[in-house]
Amino acid sequence: MAKSEGNKWVLWLFLAAATVYSAFFFARPINLATADLGRHIVNGELIVNGVTDVLYKNYYSFTEPQHEFVNHHWGSGVIFYYIHKLFDFKGLSVLYVLMSLLAIGFMVAASRNENAKGLSLVVALTCVPLFAYRVEVRPEGFSYALIACYYFLLSRFRSGKLNWKPLLIILSVLQLLWVNIHIFFFFGIMVAGAFLLDALLNNRENVKSLAILVGVLILVSLVNPHTYKGLLAPLTIFNEYGYMVAENQTILFMLDRFENPELTHFVVFGILAVGLIGLAFWKKLWKPLFAEILLVAVFVVLAAMAVRGIPLFALFLIPLVSGIAVRLIENLNFKTRQSVSKIFPVAGIVLCLLFTGLKGTYASARKGYEGLGLIEGIDACGKFLHNQRIPGKMFNNYDFGSYLIYFLHDQQKVFVDNRPEAYSVAFFDSIYKPMQENEAVWKHKSLDMGINSIVFYRLDNTPWAQPFLIERTQDPEWVPIYVDGVSLILLRNTKANEPWIKKFALPREMFSGVPNK
Repeated sequence: MAKSEGNKWVLWLFLAAATVYSAFFFARPINLATADLGRHIVNGELIVNGVTDVLYKNYYSFTEPQHEFVNHHWGSGVIFYYIHKLFDFKGLSVLYVLMSLLAIGFMVAASRNENAKGLSLVVALTCVPLFAYRVEVRPEGFSYALIACYYFLLSRFRSGKLNWKPLLIILSVLQLLWVNIHIFFFFGIMVAGAFLLDALLNNRENVKSLAILVGVLILVSLVNPHTYKGLLAPLTIFNEYGYMVAENQTILFMLDRFENPELTHFVVFGILAVGLIGLAFWKKLWKPLFAEILLVAVFVVLAAMAVRGIPLFALFLIPLVSGIAVRLIENLNFKTRQSVSKIFPVAGIVLCLLFTGLKGTYASARKGYEGLGLIEGIDACGKFLHNQRIPGKMFNNYDFGSYLIYFLHDQQKVFVDNRPEAYSVAFFDSIYKPMQENEAVWKHKSLDMGINSIVFYRLDNTPWAQPFLIERTQDPEWVPIYVDGVSLILLRNTKANEPWIKKFALPREMFSGVPNK
């Protein structure tokens, strides 16, 4: 009895150590300058106050205000708004940490096995750095927690530990929330579909129930402000998508341009996943793991095609690896199984302590920049603009749009923000990019549009941004009045702007170059 209690304490200690280790990965300061978060908070504020135009139109921009827009993440904005109102940005950081831990927790709980206690948690620890590839407070955090919850509940149903009616009720309610929180809601339907196919292969008694569940989830997904357009948004969002976003690029594209250890980690684990699937077929372990194999196969392809899928692949790798390992362990004799079962918690504790203590390594939880709330000073430019109330229209770059919306939505509209689907392809190809690439186009359109200020995220590394900024800082028609580590503000050199120019003008010689890293 005492021995059993001792084993439990070791498991609990392992769980605590793993939680602390994992939490450090997701407790990262918020870079409001390039994040979508500012716009999400404002979305929530406006919706709570009855401004519904943000659901259907490009509300924040003066360039294409009537462009039809399916706001598929409005519910996240409402949640973010209330958390921000009560607990500021630190509260939002904590919320993201909790959602990430919840996602991992659901996967570990669904994969837990009495014959290999602690195994699923050890596997999860190896996947945490990869799962943390996209560490930013965004609606995707809700999707990670929800998709893991769906997998957990469906796993319990498959094993007979959860009845169909509670499953149907719980997932229907969650789907109603999810379709209004983030566009990844269709993954919930996909996970249910994977378990339906699993039932066709392994347990036909569950086929009818799961088929009804899939149908109900699809119908529930129509309950959103855009009805069928909202349901089809995952399939149509790229129909009018005129700006290249890094998160939607292939793994080969990203590897060719960025030195990122998570990308290499994905390639290694992707190859491992393919090998494990092959092993499962070779050892004839694949049938009871068909849903897991199918989901990992889908997400490894998705992540290879668009790197934003990497965290989802990391999540579903946990039950696949755990499932195969457990079945291999079950073939061992009793004494060996007992010995192996004791190794995992102890090894896990050692790894957690080691990599929580170390700094700077890839697997280290402490990268040296962990923290909660905003990056220090990142809000300085926004506060300056809000306080100065500079009149007229501004030209800003794509990265800075949501930042400016957060600080200036009650004062003026932005030129563009980081929602490619909210603008036409023609806008990016014929207006936004040419205005930075071609001097004649810039002079003509900036005058025609009445552009009075330029507000730029000065670390923009697109091919056109840096030459444009250097040209503007040396252009006598424009006067730089503000610069900090991430932002740059210039005013048109006119008599109307003299009050700000006299007070804040900066010497042009300090802008001989603009950093692009």
